[in-house]
Amino acid sequence: MTFEDLPPRASEIPLTDAVVAGDVVDLIIGEADRANGCVGLMICDERHRGIQPVVLHDVSDDPGADGLVGLLELVLPLVGESRGSLLVARGRPHGSVVDDIDRVWHQAAIDLCGAHGVRLLGFHVATGDGVFRLPDPLTSAPEPAAS
Repeated sequence: MTFEDLPPRASEIPLTDAVVAGDVVDLIIGEADRANGCVGLMICDERHRGIQPVVLHDVSDDPGADGLVGLLELVLPLVGESRGSLLVARGRPHGSVVDDIDRVWHQAAIDLCGAHGVRLLGFHVATGDGVFRLPDPLTSAPEPAAS
């Protein structure tokens, strides 16, 4: 997707739809960011509409997720105060399979968003091979149907 492909009034579309959220991640994390490693956020308003992308460039494969944690600790208090939500992504060079570092970063995003009362709209991995969504936290999953 490119910015030219955006539908009219794209800023009014909530990022609660997984396909739309993946397209937004694809837009904000470019090829160079994926090649060098990055963390990408889309800060959303109280209606889950994207209002501000943030990309932290040249983030290494840090198993401890220090770059992500540092960025979230700066952003989440402000997002929580405004009752907003957040879309999070990790950019890395290659792969179409989730790795252990992706899982650690995903869990850090879940934990920190939960601690700040901010809705995590999704966590994606953007690579040169595509954009992939990790599962939503179990607390966000629909309740099983009664039998």
